[in-house]
Amino acid sequence: MVIEPLKADYGDAVNINYFDVGDDDIHPDVKNLVETHNLPFPLTFINGEAIAAGYISYYDIVRRLDQIFKKEEQ
Repeated sequence: MVIEPLKADYGDAVNINYFDVGDDDIHPDVKNLVETHNLPFPLTFINGEAIAAGYISYYDIVRRLDQIFKKEEQ
């Protein structure tokens, strides 16, 4: 799982959450996406933007996060 290494590398700079799409408190838009498009798990979001459905590597997530942090520094 990539959550632990991301927390170790980014600390409080990145908020990492796990949600079960079967839970009643999941956002209805996410639930609707999963149900209508049969998306594979996990779904990965960064800053509210869906970036992957299904497997995504730690390195792909880090690359996206680094791009976001570089933009924020400018």
